[in-house]
Amino acid sequence: MASKTSICNMALGHLGIGTTISNLDTEQSQEARSCRTFYETVLKSTFRAYEWPFALKLESLGLIEANPTDEWDYSYAYPSGCLDLIRILSGTRNDTLQSRIRYKIATIDEAKVVLTDEPEAVAEFIYYNETVEQWPEDFVLAISFLLAHYIAPAITAGDPFKRGAQAHQQYMWMINSAKASAMNEEQRDETPDSEFITTRE
Repeated sequence: MASKTSICNMALGHLGIGTTISNLDTEQSQEARSCRTFYETVLKSTFRAYEWPFALKLESLGLIEANPTDEWDYSYAYPSGCLDLIRILSGTRNDTLQSRIRYKIATIDEAKVVLTDEPEAVAEFIYYNETVEQWPEDFVLAISFLLAHYIAPAITAGDPFKRGAQAHQQYMWMINSAKASAMNEEQRDETPDSEFITTRE
């Protein structure tokens, strides 16, 4: 079963490093320190690469106030754990440009908020799902290859054999494979014609 430590050991293996990490959180080896430096950033960027089913969440937003500005009717608290807010639900499963709910992310009084004209707003977003057991194997491998790319210079004394670049190529192949697998877990509606096209016809 994958874990933070095993993913880092996979990354080391991609670079031809025989040394393994016993505990990522506590070990003070060069390998562990390098992996800790990049692990969370690599993970979050990989989450943002696609609308992964295991990281897709629907949540009613918490209202902060009505009429927060002259331009917007409502402000809501930015959802906890959100990495990428995809949309505010409109009641239309396959939105057109005209049906989309307009919103804007801003900071008000040092708090990150969602501004919109939609009452009782429900957001769809990618959240930081840290339950490794729910991650598909191809997603796990993608993370390990991208991590290998970033730690290569420190771990391989400047990466003279370009193993970091090779790891990045493997990441691109694996992330596309993971996206294709994720796409097979849903059947989307056909993209609707825009209002301009239907009016012209």
